[in-house]
Amino acid sequence: MKHTSTTPSALIRVTLTAAVCALACQSFAQSTPAALEKNTQAPAALAAQKQPLSLKALVEKLRASNKTIRSKQAEGDIAATGIDRAASAFQPLANLSAAQGKSLTKNTFEESIIRQGTLGVYDRQGKDYSVGVSKLLAATGAKLEVKSTLSRFLTNIPDLNRPEGAYDNRSNLGFSITQPLARDAGPAVTTARLQVATLDATAADHATRDTETSVVAEAIMAYHEMVFAQHRVQAAQEKIRNGQRLLVEAQAINRNGRLPDSDVWEVENALNRFKAGLSEALQVEREKTNRVRTMLLSVAADSPQGLVAVDALPAVADKVLSADESLRTAMARRDDYLMRKVQAEREGVQLAYTQNQTLPRVDLVASYGMNGLEYALSRAYSVSRMSDYPTWSVGLQVSIPLGRNMQAQSDLKAALIRREDALLGLKSVEVQISNDIDTTLSMRSSAVERWDLWKQVHAREKQQLELERRKFTAGRSDTREVLLREERVINAQLTVYEQQMAVARAEVLLDAAQGTLLDSFADPKK
Repeated sequence: MKHTSTTPSALIRVTLTAAVCALACQSFAQSTPAALEKNTQAPAALAAQKQPLSLKALVEKLRASNKTIRSKQAEGDIAATGIDRAASAFQPLANLSAAQGKSLTKNTFEESIIRQGTLGVYDRQGKDYSVGVSKLLAATGAKLEVKSTLSRFLTNIPDLNRPEGAYDNRSNLGFSITQPLARDAGPAVTTARLQVATLDATAADHATRDTETSVVAEAIMAYHEMVFAQHRVQAAQEKIRNGQRLLVEAQAINRNGRLPDSDVWEVENALNRFKAGLSEALQVEREKTNRVRTMLLSVAADSPQGLVAVDALPAVADKVLSADESLRTAMARRDDYLMRKVQAEREGVQLAYTQNQTLPRVDLVASYGMNGLEYALSRAYSVSRMSDYPTWSVGLQVSIPLGRNMQAQSDLKAALIRREDALLGLKSVEVQISNDIDTTLSMRSSAVERWDLWKQVHAREKQQLELERRKFTAGRSDTREVLLREERVINAQLTVYEQQMAVARAEVLLDAAQGTLLDSFADPKK
């Protein structure tokens, strides 16, 4: 047991103890349990020297400029154009034509008798016009066309009744419809390409959000690591300030011959160790800052003074989480799962279309029209006159391959394989989600437990420090032990921050696993 006499050496130790205790009180006056739980912000002086960066600003910049996100958004925009491309199949199509020509043909014997005065040659010259509108009907798959033709011509057949300079005007006005009865029949088949394009665009949107979630999750964790790195620097600086003040006191006492050199050396060694710790902490802080800069496509020259995270680590909330509820949320919100569901639905649509293509082509074909032939153009298009000369037809067209339909069967086999692969991928994501939820919930629970335990450790270390101060005042301890206790209090507080960061990391991963991470950064205007 150490003696407690009031020798000069003991008085010197008491004096040094008083200095240590004063410094310790200054160092940890702000480290109360309430302040620890609130996870105080970075010092105001540090924030004034560096460019401030909030977590919300980081996420907003990333979502606006990150290369990976922008690439996925471009893919989604490209996929969206497929909807209009597929829908264009149902867009009405106008068909226009105009031609001018001359024809000289030799008459047959019979034609020479009929075409008297043509000298064995039939001469026809004129202009032909055609205008029509066609459209594919989504409801049935039928192709409908309404068309009008006009031929204005002259021949070398003598006609005493022809007005001077008049042309023959042959007109036709009618429509035709081709209705598939087997292959390509029905709305499910007719709109299959449009459905596939819509599902592709939806899948691309989910892929974009899934990529955003991954990038934002990485950014949030990088931001929290930068906050913790700042706490490390702050703790190292606090240790140095304590050591410097204590060294000044020890050197002053040593110059008066009341303190051995070994005690001064002890403080100097501790101070050098603290400075080495600060150097390491500053390097880690630079690495974490540059990681954030890389995400923002920024370099150190853009902000030479550095960056400072102005948001604290999230407070540890005391909440009960349900694995079943988290799993239900993930199944309803997680974008990679929703994308797989859409892809499986897409392959189902594609399979149904491919199965239809194995059927023979059987089309009902019908047409109806009215004809006119007059010297006057207006009379040629008189409905009352054209109705006297109707033309109509109804029939079937059948087209089947001779033997096995190899192309259709090959396409069907490929569609079945793709559908099976899509369902397998969906099941795989379901299993992954279940395991992700279990892992992240366990990770959070473990981190919260460690955080709580280290809070208790920190509280006990502070109590041990106060006890060591009293023992030193009584002459039953030394400088080295007090310095060690001071350092252990700071280290314990830093570990509490580290466990708080672990809880925040687990909650980020849990939100990502549930598909709800982006909710906190949603634009309220949308």
